[in-house]
Formats: sequence, C-alpha cells, structure tokens
Amino acid sequence: MSHYNKLAALAMCVLPVPFAMADSASERLTKIESETLILKAKEKQLDVQAKIIARQSEINTRQIEAGRMALPASNGNPVIVALEGIGQRMVASLQTDNGHVVDVRVGDVLANGMRVHSIQANEVIVENTKKQRLRLAIAGSSSIAMQTEPAYQAAGLRLPPPPPLSQASIGVLK
Repeated sequence: MSHYNKLAALAMCVLPVPFAMADSASERLTKIESETLILKAKEKQLDVQAKIIARQSEINTRQIEAGRMALPASNGNPVIVALEGIGQRMVASLQTDNGHVVDVRVGDVLANGMRVHSIQANEVIVENTKKQRLRLAIAGSSSIAMQTEPAYQAAGLRLPPPPPLSQASIGVLK
C-alpha cells in the first residue's frame, strides 16, 4: 500500500472513534441527568415524610397535653356551668365544690387560689398555685368529650333545643 492509502485507511479507522466517543459521552450525561432527577425526587419525598412525622408528633404532643389539662369533675375543682359572651368579653359561670356558682372573667382569682387564664366558647383554663394550667370539666359531663346539640355546635355546651313556636307567634312573624 502506498503511503497515501495507509493514511486514508488510518483516517477511516480513527474518524469513527470520536463519533463513537461522543455517543457514549452523551449517553453517560443523559444517564447522569436521569439519576440526578431520581435522587432529587427521592429527596423531596423524604422531606415530605419528615414533615408528616413532625406534624404527627406535634398533634400527639398536643393531644397528650390536652388530656393532662382535662380535669374530672370529682376532684374538688370547680366545674363549668355556663359560658357567655363573645371574643374577649367571655364570662364563665363556675360551680365550686361547695355548690356555690360564681361568674368569672379572665384574670379573676377563685377562692381556692386558682386564677382564670382563658375563657373560650368551649373551655375554661385555670392556673393553679403551682402555675400548672388545667382545663375545667363541664358540669354534668361524664367524659372529657363535650356533647352538643347540632343547633349549638359553636357554644360547646350541651344546651336544650329552643322551645317550639306557637301558632300565634308564627302568624306574627309572617
């Protein structure tokens, strides 16, 4: 073979190699990109799972705390008889262990030394002399869960349904 033919044959052998290398390099890059996307998706999935676990832990902590705060009516602490008011102007009627009923607002101190910490539409939280916050029980309730009439869900207390309207009052309303 002549020197020219040898160079041509050598060029033919050498030229496909960069093209083959380019194909394998692009395939490797594509593979790396797809693996990166998969790893990012797994990272997001782990983040979501961690957030779910943290939220469940927070909920469990709150439930345990609420369970500790609830008091049975039989331990000498006052019980809730009625809750009245709106927003910051809530008033709670509490019955003491000796049967007396007192109306209290946030900040009031009871005869047993407890201070009213907060009054909501469905609960009264007091602070005892040891600075422990306790949720008072509702008078006549046998369990921590409050039972309410459907018409009075927002009030949080079991109230009797309103009396039926008489025929005369219905005529007046029309």
